[in-house]
Amino acid sequence: MSENAALEATKNIDIAGALWTAMQPALPYLAGFFLFAIFIGFLQRPKQTKAQKQHAYNERRSWDDLKLIRSMAPLENPGRVFGYLRKVCPYRFEDMILSELARRGINIIRGTSYSGDGGIDGQFTLNGERWLIQAKRYKAYIKEDHVWAFDAVCQRRKARGLFVHTGRTPERLRQMQRQCGDVRIISGEELLKFFAGHSVSLTLAPASPVSPVEAGKPQIARASVPPPSKGRAAIEGAVL
Repeated sequence: MSENAALEATKNIDIAGALWTAMQPALPYLAGFFLFAIFIGFLQRPKQTKAQKQHAYNERRSWDDLKLIRSMAPLENPGRVFGYLRKVCPYRFEDMILSELARRGINIIRGTSYSGDGGIDGQFTLNGERWLIQAKRYKAYIKEDHVWAFDAVCQRRKARGLFVHTGRTPERLRQMQRQCGDVRIISGEELLKFFAGHSVSLTLAPASPVSPVEAGKPQIARASVPPPSKGRAAIEGAVL
């Protein structure tokens, strides 16, 4: 190193040392300022509402619920499974359905609130079509009016509907192939198969029964679900 370069380096070191010495009295204030800024940023971060926290909790628990149900061998122990489903929190039941759909590779949208949603507990997209979900934890027979009311909501929103329940389906609805207008009903053995990870056809029949509210509407076409990626249970027909 030349003499001039050495002198220049020494000069720079002296300047840096002088600056450091001059800044030392201000260091506690600078540290306090940065800590205060971090504290203010922490206070101003968006806080989760009680409903958002409940949603997050139910979503996390729904995955554990699904594992537990599959461990029960649903098709061999239907009574045990339905006993569990009818006791679980109704909002967790909704998230269990959505989580199972997500597990199968289906694009889902979870509800943003537990009330004021018009009876919509979630939705998903299949073959480019939107499906709305309504989940009910019944013990006795479901009311046909509830299904038709959900169908009316689906008609207004130009979507198809999936009505999932843990109760009993009236004979009249069973004769209608578990279909009311644009709404497909999933319950009983089909629900057990769904939670067990088996294929469940959700295809709406071309000769779909027409709701009293929507008499005269053109029949709905079939939909088909592509096979899920490797390791996921297949879904046939039109979702679930």
